[in-house]
Amino acid sequence: MAGKKILKKEKKNLLKNKKIQSANIKPGELKQAEVLMKSSKDDEAILILNELDEIKKLIEKGKFQEAIFLLDKFEEKTDLQQPELVTMYFYKAISLRKLGNYPEALKYAEKVYRAIRKQEPTSQLVETLIMIGHASCWLGNFEKGYQYIDEAEQKLNKLTNVSEKQRILFEAMLYISRNCGYMQQGKIESFYNSVKKALRLSERINDKYVLAQLYYQLGSLNTFYKIDIKSAIEYSQKCQTSAEELGNTTLIALNLVTLGTIYVMTGDLKKALWYHEHALKKTDNIMIKMSIFNNLSMIYSQKGELDKALELLEKALELAKQVNSPYILVSTLTSMIEVLVLKDEIELASDYLDTLKEYTKKEKNTIAELCAQFSEGFILKSKNRIQNRAKAQKIFEDIVQKEVISGELTMKALLNLCDLLVEEFHLTTELEVLDELNPLLEKLLVIAENINSFWILAETHLLQAKLAILKSDFKEARKKLTKAQNVAEKYGLSLLASKISVEHDNLLTNLKTWEASIEKEAPLSQRIELAKLSEHIENMLLMRKIDNLKISDEEPFTILIVTEGGTSLLSHSFIKDIPFESHLFSGFLTTIDYFIREMFSERLDRAKFGEYTLLIKSIPPFFVSYIFKGDSYYALQKINYFIDHIQKDEFIWQSLMKSYQINKTIHIKEIPLLESLITDIFIKKNVVIKAF
Repeated sequence: MAGKKILKKEKKNLLKNKKIQSANIKPGELKQAEVLMKSSKDDEAILILNELDEIKKLIEKGKFQEAIFLLDKFEEKTDLQQPELVTMYFYKAISLRKLGNYPEALKYAEKVYRAIRKQEPTSQLVETLIMIGHASCWLGNFEKGYQYIDEAEQKLNKLTNVSEKQRILFEAMLYISRNCGYMQQGKIESFYNSVKKALRLSERINDKYVLAQLYYQLGSLNTFYKIDIKSAIEYSQKCQTSAEELGNTTLIALNLVTLGTIYVMTGDLKKALWYHEHALKKTDNIMIKMSIFNNLSMIYSQKGELDKALELLEKALELAKQVNSPYILVSTLTSMIEVLVLKDEIELASDYLDTLKEYTKKEKNTIAELCAQFSEGFILKSKNRIQNRAKAQKIFEDIVQKEVISGELTMKALLNLCDLLVEEFHLTTELEVLDELNPLLEKLLVIAENINSFWILAETHLLQAKLAILKSDFKEARKKLTKAQNVAEKYGLSLLASKISVEHDNLLTNLKTWEASIEKEAPLSQRIELAKLSEHIENMLLMRKIDNLKISDEEPFTILIVTEGGTSLLSHSFIKDIPFESHLFSGFLTTIDYFIREMFSERLDRAKFGEYTLLIKSIPPFFVSYIFKGDSYYALQKINYFIDHIQKDEFIWQSLMKSYQINKTIHIKEIPLLESLITDIFIKKNVVIKAF
């Protein structure tokens, strides 16, 4: 419309000029002037087309900032026609979207849509609809987003004059746009299926923007839903490289937050802090900054720096008020109350609780009500009077009994209930109190698994192991320690895995001491101190990570591959000058059948033989056993690496299977590749293992 109005104005001026000049200019001269004016306008039109073509080439080369610079200058022109305006808005929407400026991209895409929506389906219309749908989903308007994405899909199906590569690109963008909504709404199954389809399409084209978006979504999927730390890091690092090449600052910041979250999960707070602070420097987006401030506050809380945590939460709260984000507002207020209670600033915490309650009454939000209820219980629990702690216990019990609501808060309520019961156990030393803990811990396991809180899941198994020790059930304690170790290993929680390994080693080393203390009926209070239950629950409540563990390399003695029937298939000793204690080795061989049938059926993975530790892992139809002196953590990493590689190497695996089938014992020299692998892992230590 603007172009048409300008054109009418120019015609009026031309007529006016004609009237003024007609008195003084002869007819021939007037005609000549009109020809010159028309020629000038033709030149202007050619110039405009050339400028738009230059902008298009910049976009095709991925130079979006340069394109926007020219488009801003181009927009200042006052003599643009309608088609030129639409093209300019279209290029601006594309450039802004690829730089991650979704609010502005949406504004320009909608201008294009209003101008061309009644036309027959074109590539421009399909791409415009996709841009509106993607930006709307990203900004949280999912209903509108899905509506435009569906319309884009319908128009695409009607397109005939479009290349195969362009059609595949559009199809991939349709999936990526929907994924943006699925991810934010927590529609995990839809998200997972859609990502897989987009990945298959992306293998057929090589569009940097599509790949960057897809890598980000796969990184997020593996971080927050599938909890595959190795894949999460792999995809997030790919996204980072692509996003930086594109100059997409929004995607760079979002992806840095994902990487930071990965390292919060694994317990590497130093890396987590670096990634979040780096993300903060890369964005001015309020929604992203709120997320960063909240995550940073959690990191500083885990480090015990509560003043810094509170300062960051105050920043998040101010931003939440600006954008009127109810969820962020409520969760931030709840976190602030928790930090203030830990700082022993109870009066200020109570003031924030009043604010939270007022907001709850106004909004009538179920989650907000639950947060206010939990915060009140947390404040009451911090007070010394028995009546207050009894009220807190009642509040936490009410939260736990609610069927629907936030799994995160239910988990926190359970932990606080456990903490209160452990304090009661300290005071009374009555084992009946521990019986009340067990159903709470079982419920905690279910919730932790449902919300993918694998740190809490592993810690809960470890806590159950300590309770079993107090009850003298050492077999159950070892089962729980093995479960905890497996969870931590599976989900890449290296620091926690190392802590659990140390706890397991300590139990095996001190097993006779524990048994002797129970036989002598040593005071339960002594055993309580040994188990450190209160310290354990406090660490779970605050998500505190232990970072002062000292673990050294083990001293290898022997590695064996044993059949499921207990027959030794391969035995290799690392001891050259000092012979391995024959009585110990023969004792091990006589008990291996018992160990496999009885202990491995209980899912135990290690045993102690004097100074030596035995690790055993099943890879049917074999068991791989490793005997060593010292700490188990690195030994466990090495045996896992060994098993992974003998299964992947077809020649080694087939050689083992052939010997197994003919019941023939193997000497390591018979399989040079196997000898080389064992030397690299256990002697030269040339393999990458998970540090803690």
